[in-house]
Amino acid sequence: MAKNDNAHSIRLVESLSKNVSCDVAKDFEEKYPLSKSANIEKKYEWAKAACDYLEEKFSTDDIIKIRKECRCNDGKSIANKIVKYLNRAESIEEFVVLFNQNETFASLTYISDQKMLFCYPECYCACVKRVPQELSKTWCYCTLGNAEGIFREVFKKDVKVTLLESIKTGSDRCVIEVEW
Repeated sequence: MAKNDNAHSIRLVESLSKNVSCDVAKDFEEKYPLSKSANIEKKYEWAKAACDYLEEKFSTDDIIKIRKECRCNDGKSIANKIVKYLNRAESIEEFVVLFNQNETFASLTYISDQKMLFCYPECYCACVKRVPQELSKTWCYCTLGNAEGIFREVFKKDVKVTLLESIKTGSDRCVIEVEW
């Protein structure tokens, strides 16, 4: 049996086990193993196959739930960086301005005192960013887990996140609506 020791694959298998069943997770792992030594083309092809698998078997809501758990980190380190702007600001609008004046890894767009857009200027996914082909939005739902973790920590309350645009689906940026 092929090795399945790539972090992206391990996270997806764990999420399938937690959110669906151990049998489904095992089925996926056996059909779509991914080694940590896989090259960028192999990683992209695996990601594409994972999207096809998920879309064939699950509703969009279930896919979002599964993929959100595949995030690369819990968002706390980024949240710690972001919260300093919130603490210095007297309003959400001022928070957005401070963030945008000081950060380049992402930008914020003010919508209201309970809603904003969180935007990435490039794809940061180590699994697929170096392959220029587009990919299903299914792959990009993991960024919702990142954004949710970041802004739950920043605002100290539950947030609702929605993926509006994605670089891997053809947009020039990734855009996540954050509502609290």
